[in-house]
Amino acid sequence: MTVRIVKHELESKLESRTGGRFSKPNGKLERKTYDDFGERLKIVLRNLRVPDNSIAVVTVDDVEIARFPVHGGTGRFDKESRDSCAFVPMEAGQNIEVKVDAALVLTGKLCVD
Repeated sequence: MTVRIVKHELESKLESRTGGRFSKPNGKLERKTYDDFGERLKIVLRNLRVPDNSIAVVTVDDVEIARFPVHGGTGRFDKESRDSCAFVPMEAGQNIEVKVDAALVLTGKLCVD
C-alpha cells in the first residue's frame, strides 16, 4: 500500500441560520490534493429536513461541484480522482452553498486546514 501525503487541504463548515437548537442542519466539505496529483472531494450533510430522495446541489461561487441524494436527513458525496483536473478549482475565501429543490439550506466559506 502506498502512503499518500496531503499537499493541500481546504475545508468548510456548512451551517444554517434556521433550525432548532439541537438538530440544526449542518455539514462539512473537505477538498484534499495529494503528492501524487490525486484529489478527493468529500461532503457530508446532516439534519436536513427534506423529503427522502431530494437532490442536494453544492456550488462554489455559483459553480456546481456536486449533486447527490439525501436520505433520512443525511447526504454524502465522496469522490476521488487521480486526474488533477477532475474537480472545479477551489481556493480559500470562496463561498459554498447547498441547495435542495432550489431552496438554500446551508452555507459556508472555504478555508485552509
